[in-house]
Amino acid sequence: MYTFDEMLSVLNNSGYRLTDQRLSLLRVLETFSGSFSALDFEKKANEMDPSIGRATMFRAIDLFLERGILEKIHRENGDDVYIVGSKGHHHHLICRVCGEIRDIDACPFEEEIEMIIEKEGFARTLHRIEIEGVCRNCQRVVEEGESGTHGVKMG
Repeated sequence: MYTFDEMLSVLNNSGYRLTDQRLSLLRVLETFSGSFSALDFEKKANEMDPSIGRATMFRAIDLFLERGILEKIHRENGDDVYIVGSKGHHHHLICRVCGEIRDIDACPFEEEIEMIIEKEGFARTLHRIEIEGVCRNCQRVVEEGESGTHGVKMG
């Protein structure tokens, strides 16, 4: 996950001005350790800097997504959530119970993807792999017979 200084560097190196509002919104991002919704981001931004307008916030989200500072994860239930980006190419493991999102630093399918792209004559820009399952902690909860599995069956 990017630190505040790394996020600043990404914007600086991309030629974007570091306005007071962008700096405030980067400070908001550094308060999140896991996934969050646009509404969570908006609420936190309003708490930290009430002068930031909604349109400015959504333009900043678009910029942060474009520059990789933020990543959007589309959940199976149709919701989109965000996480602070990380350096390098990676994929995600997503817990269907608690919503935890972990980076997978390796790309186990890189060779296969390259073969498919070459065979199909496709010009690739990027690919994403998101694997949904149940994390170790939530598996323990299920195994101990506690509720809260939201219909997820183990085994």
